[in-house]
Amino acid sequence: MSKSHVRAFRGFTFAGVALIAIAPGLALAQNEDQDGGKEIVVTGTLIRGIAPVGSNTIAIGQEKLEQTASLTSNELLATIPQVTNYFNNVPAADLAIAVNQFQVSRPNIRRISPNNASSSGTLILIDGHRIASAGVSQASTDPDVIPTGAIERVDVATEGGSATYGSDAVAGTINFVTRKRFDGLKADAHYGIADDYWQWDASATAGKDWGSGSLWVSYTYTKNRALFGGDRDFIRRSNYSVAPVNGVYPGRSTQCAVPNINIATNLPAAFGGGLVSQVTYPYRAGATGASLVAGTPNRCDELTNTAIVPAAERHGAMAGLYQELDDTTTITARGFFSRRSTLGTAPSLGTVTISPNNPFAIAPAGAALGPATCFGTPNFCTNSETVDFSFAPLLGTASKQQKTLLQEWGANVELAKKLGGDWEVRGLFNYSRSNSGFELIDANTTRLNAAGAGTTTATAFNPFNLAQTNPAVISSIMNNEIAGQARDELLDLRLIADGKLFELPGGDVRMAIGAEYMHDSFQKRYQTDIAIGSLSRFPFISYDRSVKSVFGEINVPLIGGSGPSLVVSAAGRYDDYSDFGHTFNPKLGATFKPVDWLSLRGNWGTSFTAPTPLDQLGSLSNTINAFPFVAFTRPGDTPAPGSYTIALQGSAANLKPQKADTWSVGFDADLPFVPGLKTSLSYYRVVFKDILSTPVVNSQIFANFGANITTSVAGLSAAQLNAFAALAPNGAAVINPLIGTRLVYETVDFRTNNYGTLKVGGLDGSLNYATATGFGGVDFAVNVNYQLQRKSQVTPTAPVVDLLARDDGPKLFLQAIAGIDIGDLRTQVTWNHSGGYAITPTASVPVQTRIKAFNVINLFFKYEVKSDATALKDLSFTLNVNNVFDQDPPVSFLTGPADNGYANGFTLGRMFVLGVSKKF
Repeated sequence: MSKSHVRAFRGFTFAGVALIAIAPGLALAQNEDQDGGKEIVVTGTLIRGIAPVGSNTIAIGQEKLEQTASLTSNELLATIPQVTNYFNNVPAADLAIAVNQFQVSRPNIRRISPNNASSSGTLILIDGHRIASAGVSQASTDPDVIPTGAIERVDVATEGGSATYGSDAVAGTINFVTRKRFDGLKADAHYGIADDYWQWDASATAGKDWGSGSLWVSYTYTKNRALFGGDRDFIRRSNYSVAPVNGVYPGRSTQCAVPNINIATNLPAAFGGGLVSQVTYPYRAGATGASLVAGTPNRCDELTNTAIVPAAERHGAMAGLYQELDDTTTITARGFFSRRSTLGTAPSLGTVTISPNNPFAIAPAGAALGPATCFGTPNFCTNSETVDFSFAPLLGTASKQQKTLLQEWGANVELAKKLGGDWEVRGLFNYSRSNSGFELIDANTTRLNAAGAGTTTATAFNPFNLAQTNPAVISSIMNNEIAGQARDELLDLRLIADGKLFELPGGDVRMAIGAEYMHDSFQKRYQTDIAIGSLSRFPFISYDRSVKSVFGEINVPLIGGSGPSLVVSAAGRYDDYSDFGHTFNPKLGATFKPVDWLSLRGNWGTSFTAPTPLDQLGSLSNTINAFPFVAFTRPGDTPAPGSYTIALQGSAANLKPQKADTWSVGFDADLPFVPGLKTSLSYYRVVFKDILSTPVVNSQIFANFGANITTSVAGLSAAQLNAFAALAPNGAAVINPLIGTRLVYETVDFRTNNYGTLKVGGLDGSLNYATATGFGGVDFAVNVNYQLQRKSQVTPTAPVVDLLARDDGPKLFLQAIAGIDIGDLRTQVTWNHSGGYAITPTASVPVQTRIKAFNVINLFFKYEVKSDATALKDLSFTLNVNNVFDQDPPVSFLTGPADNGYANGFTLGRMFVLGVSKKF
């Protein structure tokens, strides 16, 4: 096989099985410079130098970074179909959703766990160990802390791994393997540009290899512009309940630069309160009340100036040391630092209640404010005025700001000592700390409505001409934010011994045993409606936990030699948590090779995800809120007007681990009758139980979460309300004033708890072909994930829902790559495909029953300059053309509040990325 052929093939080792299992020669080619030909530790097993028995592992290397022009580690993972929440998407878009919910963009293999859950069902490791979690409302490892220049390869184990790694490895494990050795200086830079968007990154790695050891340091910097809804035609929120104008539907929002007046007729409190009717009047500049006529409201698309991808800046640095102290002893040390900030902006939108005494109030004709006559009875009802508006005419389109700042650092040292009989013992000291924060700056609705009730021009708010409002009033309203900060500190101590037990005819029986101690210290503070920058005045609440673990693995080659071979393995891990108890998770695997070109494999195991310190903290800081309306009504009930809803938020006490049974079977074939062709196919199944989640407000809430809701048309009793108040520290203060004075129809327990079950099954397949030619090499690869089953039961009493039947996204995720090497030029084309799927039609216009498939074509070119001149040696240029045909994601006519007008993927549009790399 020619050198160029090997280079081309290396770009496609992501499909199929573990890197070391795909091609031992290839593994050597990737690691001989860095590792000196020594054994490497493979993801998914504790035993050195062997592939995980019976398992399927995907591996991608540095060349994949070049081929995709990935700005971050998450963007690299987005090229893998099995990472279904990212594939054909832009991971950074998660950070523009709502920063009080999302501070970390995290990969989710097969979407096992909810995206907004505090924990994750996919375990993220760096060199086989954990780092401190990041996030305020999430407690997850942020893959983007890893500088891309430090990455040697990424291993993705797509089966449960709790028997090896403990918590979180339910859907699988993603392990970022960093460099071991480096000699010289290497610099890389990329600049990407698309319509109304740009991004760039620069990376430098410097090191020295002196034979018995190596020291290196790597730094990566990335920056990108924000992408706004108005920058892309496919991003829109439209009102499909009206006829389109020139084929274009108007925007959905009524909170526009030109306001809308809503006149509501309400029953007074003495008659139970409640809305009788509401009429909307579009405001016209300079209009008087008499000239305002009810009709079509002013509408706009609030996404036009809303950041869909936030502006981001990242710094990442990592240093590594490897040293052979003597013939039997080595030391490996790593240290890292990361800082990431994001900023998403949008216009601040509002709805303000205007008092009749507000000097700026406008009463449309026939809609006098205050006491009025209706139903033929004087003073039976009251007209009130609310105004939908935008702050943009006064404050611009960036008055609402969403900011995140994540900083993390850590260091670890591993000492390895060879013993007799091919045994080795490895001890790890690992420490890391994170500091995460967010700010969501927006108008304070309480102060806004207080100004709406102002009686003088000095105190009143004027939504019709914001410039006439006293600047001090505007400043008071806008000096407001939701803010949170979390600190996590992780200490991890681990000792592992592995080696040969004895020899069988089939080969060496090898074993690994180990113990681990982890201590996690988590602090959090979170406040709503506070002055900007004042979060530091509030105290942290803290939660500490310790985990003690013992584990082991044995690899037994029952049959071997020149004929068929059979290897079986068994692994198990016992974890003892200081807060909720213990758990034991086993795993069994087998690989049978009837002939040397075919491997049949299978594995079974259990895995778990522990409730995070963040989950546990929730039970210590539960909150109760009262709402003067009925959030949802039990079928058959007719609540009295003005009834209240009382809601409890936080976490239930005594949370349990989320548990899973996982298994898979499959084969890998290196077909002898087609030289260079490799295939792989796996069937997997995961049953995930006791899922931590919160009740979802929809039409099925009574069917799904009926035990969480207590209702009474006549009003809940004082005893019922007092019992509910006892569930939160602020409960009595909120509920006591309502007892005897307000009718409370329902109490709702929204706390995080162990509720649901998810059953997932499907196929992972791959095909790789590569052949040498007289001009270089040709290669082709396909990697596919096809979901066959996805059934959810959100609570034990809820109905089982077949999610794949409709509404849950595509069943098929596929990537195909074709490449050709001609001399020193590499040309490659990639096709990413997300299959279409059925959705439930709604009454909106037009009615939609299906979301179409999303297909993206990317091109990659690389030219390596071959010259002995110092300035040209080891110099290469790359060009990526992503989304060559500028394909938009499929149109979505859904009308939910989070609908952005597209579905089944996301794209930055056609983007050109020019790169240069030079090694000195």
